[in-house]
Amino acid sequence: MYLALRELTHHRLRSLLIGGIVALIAFMVFMLTGLTRGLAHDNAALLIETPATHFVTTQDAEGVFSRSFITTPDLRTLTGTLGPDATPLAQTFTSLSAHTRQLSAVLIGVDPRGFLAPAPTQGAPLSTGNGAVVDESLQGDGVRLGDTLTLRPGGETVQVTGFTRSARLNHQPVIFIDLDRWHALNPRATGTVNAVALRGPAATLPATLTQRTRAQTLQALPGYREEQGSLTMIQGFLIVVAAFVMAAFFYVLTLQKTPQFGLLKAIGASTRMLAAALVTQMLLLTALATAAATLGTLGAAALLPEGLPFTLTPGALFGASGLLIVVAALSSLLSLRRIAHVDPLIAIGATS
Repeated sequence: MYLALRELTHHRLRSLLIGGIVALIAFMVFMLTGLTRGLAHDNAALLIETPATHFVTTQDAEGVFSRSFITTPDLRTLTGTLGPDATPLAQTFTSLSAHTRQLSAVLIGVDPRGFLAPAPTQGAPLSTGNGAVVDESLQGDGVRLGDTLTLRPGGETVQVTGFTRSARLNHQPVIFIDLDRWHALNPRATGTVNAVALRGPAATLPATLTQRTRAQTLQALPGYREEQGSLTMIQGFLIVVAAFVMAAFFYVLTLQKTPQFGLLKAIGASTRMLAAALVTQMLLLTALATAAATLGTLGAAALLPEGLPFTLTPGALFGASGLLIVVAALSSLLSLRRIAHVDPLIAIGATS
């Protein structure tokens, strides 16, 4: 520890430069983590925050709601067996106008008495009739309580009676309406629903149906897996770049300090002590750099536009920080090998 601190304080400029580069890499990792999680939440908040543990769809739909059409007899079988632990869901994508603005949304029909009924943050709960509880992101588009939303192209209307949080699907706000009203707006789907949400797995299912966990349903959401996979690969590449950068910096520094290491070995310093000093130095620099990057990320997040999807929880931040510190420790192995092979006699000769 003493050697590590001594060298860091003695070579302040060099330490600041290396720490600054590590901090920039950590900042990019943190920002990308926040954007990845923000996009995931914006794409599938309805499924991420739902109290349902499983979803039932038809066999051929492969978990995609829009491809599934569950008939009334099958729905009655499920609800008759599971009671309040099973509730239907119907969805369709729609265009609508609010005041003078044209918007896109996902129209979701649910049972107002079922556990999928949205909890309002403003206004009244969902009820039968023409009322709708909508995602609060629509407030940014000028939608207010009591407004009438006109569906296109048919011209049917629903009235906003409440707002709810975390109701987004496929990067679009969700409009919750009563299931009977949904069927009235979608006459071609009369007698069917797209899915049945369950609280706990069903023991038996009709032969035409299958059930998936919430996580499996999330992965089946069109575009979700591809979007998250691309962003996760970018994060992975950043971590790999961080490992190479830190390993290269410290390896070059180790080569430059080979004579000093040789002298220290000649006067009795063990390889273990020198290796511990190097690892401590790397961990201290990385820890300080990630702390600075954390502060920078929190400051940048506060300045991001309101509509930009960015979600960075303390757990995700600490996890990414821990990963970078582990990467720093692993990247020191190349330098440790060099220290272990330093010959004191050759090193002393190099300084003479």
